[in-house]
Amino acid sequence: MSAAKSSRAMPPARFGIFEFDTRSGELRRHGVRIRLCHQASQLLSFLLKAPGKIRTREELRQQLWPATTFVNFDHSINKAVYELREALGDWATSPRFIETVVGQGYRFLPVLQHPRLISKSAAARKIKSVAVLPFATEGSAAGAAFVGGQIASRVTDGLAKISGLRVLAYSTVKHVTSQQANPQRIGKQLDVRGVIFGELVWQNSDLLVHVELIDVADGSQLWGAQVQQACESLIECAENLSEQILQQLEPVLDPRRAALRAQSVTSQPARGVLATPRVARRARSSPPRRA
Repeated sequence: MSAAKSSRAMPPARFGIFEFDTRSGELRRHGVRIRLCHQASQLLSFLLKAPGKIRTREELRQQLWPATTFVNFDHSINKAVYELREALGDWATSPRFIETVVGQGYRFLPVLQHPRLISKSAAARKIKSVAVLPFATEGSAAGAAFVGGQIASRVTDGLAKISGLRVLAYSTVKHVTSQQANPQRIGKQLDVRGVIFGELVWQNSDLLVHVELIDVADGSQLWGAQVQQACESLIECAENLSEQILQQLEPVLDPRRAALRAQSVTSQPARGVLATPRVARRARSSPPRRA
């Protein structure tokens, strides 16, 4: 009974824009199911049990096939790894998720993402330099590149206001993309400790943005979030999305400032003093009624 309850309560593993249900073997990208063969699904499930741990090809053979199975295991393992990388949009030469450790095996790279949770160790880790990479866009939707550039530029401007944080100007990194190399390698080339990158996906008239902060020192994910906005005006959409991202990033990059802001909000008297200015602004902005 207790085992059944714990099984039902087990959440899917989340990493980047993906989530994987270890019970059903389903992989989803932005909530959309991705076709994955049985061996590739089993491979991902096995690697996710211990992120960062190298799994030998012999371990994979024992995990993916029964002892009575007779196949070309080397070829079959290579095929499963290839199909898994294809599903994740990963590259063997610049891995983001599945890394080949020559002569040893494979391992899953990133720290798993726990939504709305910032660990004490991550919050306490001081990131003194950061670069915001251009946000990748899916497909060729009109305006996507413009919105992505606006979001990255506005996030850069917002982070530049944090005291003690060196932020590379967006004009110096706007031609760099995470498709050229993994974010950790790009960060080392740019000589920064943190790299922020994201991806934009259109869902009808809504724009879905996934964004991550990566620690260049070890490639771990310090923070990740997914924000969504209905886009009627591209400029307003970019402004709103960048504000949402900055509000969630601040506690990670500037914990002291975020704590002071929270303290000032809670110390205000609960008499609705903020309601008056809003009413006044509405009154000034509304046109006079005709008699």
